[in-house]
Amino acid sequence: MHSSDGSDADEPVIKAGIGLIGRNGRFLVRMRPPGTVYAGYWEFPGGKCEPGEPPEAAALRECFEETGLRVKVERLRHSTRYRYPHGLVELHFYDCTPVDSAAEPAVATGFRWVCASELGALRFPEANEAVVDELTRLGELAG
Repeated sequence: MHSSDGSDADEPVIKAGIGLIGRNGRFLVRMRPPGTVYAGYWEFPGGKCEPGEPPEAAALRECFEETGLRVKVERLRHSTRYRYPHGLVELHFYDCTPVDSAAEPAVATGFRWVCASELGALRFPEANEAVVDELTRLGELAG
């Protein structure tokens, strides 16, 4: 028996770990560079899982590769599946803190600290909306 309802049971899922690197009510974000998918949109550090790599490990690895900061995962904040034109993604967003509380991302990375209450004013890819809304609300409550 097979299904013809258009379900995506057999479609490969692109899994990714995303680091919500927070400090003093601010989070590290950058604008995606020209020539990339969703150029001009904002993003948190993170990326695709390597084969067999759990999303939490991908978040730790990608945070270091993209920002130069070593981070520790505090907890899983949000997971979602979203269909983009380029494929079905499964995103795992982890609350992270820098191991060195005074560390800063390398300027060349483009990452900068943005107050949680201001995240909602930035344009993120659609799959980020729920977590951005949550962080923005928390920032407004704390502010």
